[in-house]
Amino acid sequence: MIINILASQYKASLGMLNQALEKIPSDQWNSDEYNNPNWQIAYHTVWATKFYLGAHVEGYRPFENAIDGAESLGGTEEWENTDKGVKVEDFHSKEELMAFISHLTDNLERAIAALPLERDSGFEWYPYSRLELHINNIRHIQHHTAQIIERLKANGINGFNWWANENPPQTW
Repeated sequence: MIINILASQYKASLGMLNQALEKIPSDQWNSDEYNNPNWQIAYHTVWATKFYLGAHVEGYRPFENAIDGAESLGGTEEWENTDKGVKVEDFHSKEELMAFISHLTDNLERAIAALPLERDSGFEWYPYSRLELHINNIRHIQHHTAQIIERLKANGINGFNWWANENPPQTW
C-alpha cells in the first residue's frame, strides 16, 4: 500500500511539473532573466528525481542526451555545485523534458519497490530511511514546480491545478 501511495504522490508532483512546463512560453524557456532558466530548473528536478530513485551514486545512469552539469543550479554550498567549472552551453527542449518526466512516471512503481523502505537512503548526505528519502524527493519536485509556477504567474500566466493524487484534476 505504501508503495502505491508514494507512486501516486510522485505522479501527482510530476504531473504538476509537466502542467507548468506546458505553459512556459518559448521566450521564457531559456531566458536569462533569472540565474537559472526555467528549463534548467525543470531538468535539475527530473534529474534529481531519477537520481534519488536509484540505490546509490554509483548506480546512476543519466537520461539519454543529458547535458553534463545542467543538473547543478550553482548554489553556494559544496553539495549544490559539485562542478563549479562547468558552463552549460546548450539546453533541453520542452519535449525532451516532458519525455524525461514520462519515463520517470512509467517506471515509478518498479523503482520504489526495488529498495526496502526501512533501509538506509543509500546516500550518505541523507542519513535516514529510504521512505523518508522518497518523501524528501517528492517535496523537492514540489519546491521547484512552485518556483516555475510563481515565475509564470508573475508574467500573467495562470490556470494551474492542484493534483491531489496521480489522476489529473478536473477543470473547474
